[in-house]
Amino acid sequence: MNARPHLIARVRPELARTERELSCHLFPLPADGPLPASLRAYCGFDIVPGQAERLDGPAGMPCMPCLLQAALAS
Repeated sequence: MNARPHLIARVRPELARTERELSCHLFPLPADGPLPASLRAYCGFDIVPGQAERLDGPAGMPCMPCLLQAALAS
């Protein structure tokens, strides 16, 4: 079984309006093909290019629904 690729990201601080947006979210990426116009995290949070900062690993407050859903999906 191959692990699905993920992006760990959060909204850039200057664009965040809520604590939820500052949380570290997990975004499943397409296994093949181009990236879609927006990405949806496991928790349902959406981002578009230029809105988020990519993280090398979890940082800050993790989004608990993302962590739980990602664990169940693997």
